[in-house]
Amino acid sequence: MEKLKLLLRLARPHFLVFGFMIYSMGFLLAVSNGAPFDVTKFGFGYVIFGCAHLSVSFSNDYFDRKADANSVHTTFSGGSKVLVEHPQLEKFAFRSAIILVAVSAIAAALFTFIFDYSVCFLVFAVLGGLLGWFYTAPPLKLAYRKLGEVATVLAVGLMMPGMGYFVAYGHIDLFFSIFVFPLSCYGLLFILTVEMPDIDADRAGKKINALVKWGVKTGVSISLCSALVGTLSLALIHFSGVFTGILDVGPLAMFSALPLVGAASGYQENFNRRQRLTRHVNTNMTAMVLFVLLLDFYILAQVVI
Repeated sequence: MEKLKLLLRLARPHFLVFGFMIYSMGFLLAVSNGAPFDVTKFGFGYVIFGCAHLSVSFSNDYFDRKADANSVHTTFSGGSKVLVEHPQLEKFAFRSAIILVAVSAIAAALFTFIFDYSVCFLVFAVLGGLLGWFYTAPPLKLAYRKLGEVATVLAVGLMMPGMGYFVAYGHIDLFFSIFVFPLSCYGLLFILTVEMPDIDADRAGKKINALVKWGVKTGVSISLCSALVGTLSLALIHFSGVFTGILDVGPLAMFSALPLVGAASGYQENFNRRQRLTRHVNTNMTAMVLFVLLLDFYILAQVVI
């Protein structure tokens, strides 16, 4: 039981749940655009997505284990600390990460063949898995080379919801592409938030990211701007009427007030105590989770009705 608890910590299930919500949002967007609600495709597609996402939990902890030795573990940052405290699990984590990303690629190939999808689907799925792998893995080590934020924006804005959309719809079209920009704004908000408590550990571990270069206060300002632009872009999509008769984006813009208020809550804060910073991170992440959850339930309700 003790080993099982450690493996569960290593998997970081709360991030997996968040990923499932984003994947589901992409799938539901496709259904709202006319794709059939195919439960088999949804489940099969999530095997592809979920294996790749779980692989990231293991690979990031493995390749980040030296940097995480100096980090302070919180719910949303600092890694799981499992490999720091139990180095005997390092080989297990590394092998599991490789097996999972390989299973994801094999499942993507089977999905492409069974459902007669374009090879573009297979390429999209494999690129998503590789993006997660090379976030910390050599030789690219994106998070260590000023590209961690770019990789996360691509993941949250395009690859994760795009996987759900691609699974349901069979290709990426203009309908989904219009959502990529606002979703990318929230990807930037997400990565800057989880980086905030780790600045000292990231600096010691030779990571080069936005907060290591510019500090927490600048990160909070960029986060707020990102949330604001996300809200404004959703409002613009709504008032443009581009999706009239397909999906009312107005409620999505209203729901986006949650991450916007969360980001604004720390703007004038003096983060001279870790407790204040941790509280702000928890506020931001809770707001983000509620935002995506509301999006999922709203779009699901539109599909069902």
